[in-house]
Amino acid sequence: MAAAVRAAPGRMWLVEFDGTTGLVRTTNTEKEAAIEALRAIESVGGQPARVVTMGTSGTIRAATRKYLAPRRRPSRDSENKPFK
Repeated sequence: MAAAVRAAPGRMWLVEFDGTTGLVRTTNTEKEAAIEALRAIESVGGQPARVVTMGTSGTIRAATRKYLAPRRRPSRDSENKPFK
């Protein structure tokens, strides 16, 4: 995946990739061009691939928390008290 990101036009850096999900960094002025370049990737290492943008964020920390952190299940107390 790193090679595919490097080959894409524009300035992008692969910050994290676990085999299926990753985080790409770019500048705020090149955000839309970076999204389009990632969508244009059709194969990685000779294998068909499709890149889907899950969202954008202003910082790597926020993007990691929003999109890469494991989803937390609500605790049993919050299920019993939905309006608290």
